[in-house]
Amino acid sequence: MRHFKTLASALSAALLVAACGGGGDGDQSPRVGFRAVKVMGDSLSDSGTFSGLGAGSTYGRIFSVQGSTHQIWTERTAAALGISTPLCNVYQFTGSTFIANPTVGCTSFAIGGGRINYLGVGGAAAPFSIIKQLGDASAAANHQSSDLLLIDGGGNDAADLVGAYLKGATDGGAAYMGLLGSLPGTTMPTGQADFPAAGASYMTTLANYFYDAIQTRALDKGAAHVAIVNVPGITKTPRFQMVLDSIAKATSDGNLAEGASAAAAATAGASARAQSEALFQGWVQAFNTQLSSRAAGNGAVVVVDLYSNLNEQIAHPEQFGLTNVTTPACPMSGLGADGLPAYNFETCTGDALSAQTPPAGATGGANWWKTYAFSDGFHPTPYGYQLMSELVARSLAQAGWL
Repeated sequence: MRHFKTLASALSAALLVAACGGGGDGDQSPRVGFRAVKVMGDSLSDSGTFSGLGAGSTYGRIFSVQGSTHQIWTERTAAALGISTPLCNVYQFTGSTFIANPTVGCTSFAIGGGRINYLGVGGAAAPFSIIKQLGDASAAANHQSSDLLLIDGGGNDAADLVGAYLKGATDGGAAYMGLLGSLPGTTMPTGQADFPAAGASYMTTLANYFYDAIQTRALDKGAAHVAIVNVPGITKTPRFQMVLDSIAKATSDGNLAEGASAAAAATAGASARAQSEALFQGWVQAFNTQLSSRAAGNGAVVVVDLYSNLNEQIAHPEQFGLTNVTTPACPMSGLGADGLPAYNFETCTGDALSAQTPPAGATGGANWWKTYAFSDGFHPTPYGYQLMSELVARSLAQAGWL
């Protein structure tokens, strides 16, 4: 059974290797003395943008199970590096707009709902745009060689692409074509037969757009240590497992309506599910492959492979100390407009989960939820964030930064 150390242990081991000249190349140069951590990204990296909205907002400080000691991966990384000032959110949402956080010294620009290709109100000029976040971070002050930039993005973009593609059954592909056309450089389909390949082209173009922004708004502004987390396999999340199940059911029901036997209909549904999952995974892999290709050979950039790591967690949960990788720990609070479960992070606290009767089959007594992978349909539990921070530590150590 594989043993995964805590982040502090991982960092200690990395320092020991560096001190001993590990790696076999005789390089005994000291590790980087990081003095600041700067963050850009989406909900995985948000340190409290929506936390001031008050009771009834459904938001917590972080996108996970709430608790006074619960931290996301960026916060864990900063603390383990000995950064004296806790990470805090640069932007603060008032309920209608974003304002600057009055707290001095905040360096986390990440916002829940962030996208590389943000098409909502304000577009690329809105703080939801990770491209803008990168620009705002460098505008505040040029980066120093002692800064560590932690960046994630693309998960929501991939989800948008899947959602637009699936709307094709009702809108004839209008939403999908609109999304594809919003990103110059995407190879547009000439017919529905080209839709799958166009999705891969979009994600490849998105990776280029992302890396170009990192180059011009971070690396060219003095950043010497940039860690980019690639897009995880969104189809592995509870939310998208439900989406895939709905594809299987719709296909099966359609076959039954056309007179197919129950067995044949079930087979058709399972096949449609598998084909859809492979397609969506391929889109994510197109992004990740291009991102890695762009970063290859750049000693200032480390790509953290969350995609492979999450896949391993789902396939071999026991090796990561996980007991459940399919069911959200937080209780469902209702259904969203899309018909999928909604969750309330404001009320999903560690104390509340520990006080309830553990779900059937759960282990650990009152601590049952602490070894779940997912808090809701899309986000990690605090332990999931710990695993993510350990992955980041290993990646930085392998780059010789720790």
